[in-house]
Amino acid sequence: MNNKTKNAGYEYFIDMIKAIACIFIILIHCKFPGKCGDIFQAFARFGVPMFFAISGRFLLPDGIYDKKDIRKVMARKIAALVKTTICLWLFYTIYSLFYFLNAGETFFSWIHEKFNLLEFSRLILFNSGKFIYDYSSVFDHMWFLFALIYVYALVFIFAGVLRKWAPFLVVILTGFLFFGELLQVYYPIRPFDISISTWYIMRNWLFVGVPFTMLGFCISENRDTVSILKSRFAGIILATLGIVSTLVEYHLWAVKEVYFGSFLIVLGLLIIANSVRIDRDNFLSVFGRKLSANVYYIHVFVISFSSLLLDHFYPKIYDYDFYFWIKPLLVIVLTIFISLLMYLFRGITIKRKQ
Repeated sequence: MNNKTKNAGYEYFIDMIKAIACIFIILIHCKFPGKCGDIFQAFARFGVPMFFAISGRFLLPDGIYDKKDIRKVMARKIAALVKTTICLWLFYTIYSLFYFLNAGETFFSWIHEKFNLLEFSRLILFNSGKFIYDYSSVFDHMWFLFALIYVYALVFIFAGVLRKWAPFLVVILTGFLFFGELLQVYYPIRPFDISISTWYIMRNWLFVGVPFTMLGFCISENRDTVSILKSRFAGIILATLGIVSTLVEYHLWAVKEVYFGSFLIVLGLLIIANSVRIDRDNFLSVFGRKLSANVYYIHVFVISFSSLLLDHFYPKIYDYDFYFWIKPLLVIVLTIFISLLMYLFRGITIKRKQ
């Protein structure tokens, strides 16, 4: 990696990982049919933890140690993330209203469905609930943004002990995550009078957001001093074990929110990123750096709106089996195209302001 790349604050290989991860995330929400789709979906579960880990990998610039400086960095990150989250939430909320009205619901029924104390409590506790998703889009992918805001806020609050606590948070909270997932299978308790098998009980800021972000941060902090974190061979072995583990876990327990294999894949890819040096941009790195965020933001809208159009204009398409095989590919292509238009429009807008 040359100095220009290092000073730019990113690495091309990690940008390539972002490109691959965001495409896999689409396959969680728009899967291929049958067991093939389930297996792709299982592998894709590494995607969101990967983005948390990458956020941790670039949590702080090099040389930032003072508590005040850490808080300045985090304040800027929180402000930018809150702005993005509000804009995206408004977009999906307006779409939700349109969807409800188009389905024959009333404005007041929509309000009652989404904005009540129960749904607000789910948002605050678990980064989920109908405040941020409903049957208009089905998938509550915006939980990632709310969870990341929580993580950044916690880093801001506990800036003075960040480096001391980070390794323990990775071990303890990751342990709780997988222990909770075992409870989901073998002993489904009901914390807060909610079944632990409910997806957001374990998939939230505490058990996914914090540990995976801290994992990325710990690797960033030790990447030049711990030899195994610079071993490409170790990274490849871990990522391979992660793929095998994911297959075994899927066979044993079917679809889970996060597999232990997902953890190994994320860890392996981060280690590989420390040993791989790519000096030039390529298609995947450009795609990952410039479009992956937009792909994540809008892919659920593309899935929902395209289905809405087909329901209205050509409902017979669902009678053809081939449609369910090509649908994920069509969604991927449409999402990338719209993401590119969004990126170009933003660039033109910035130039005009300047």
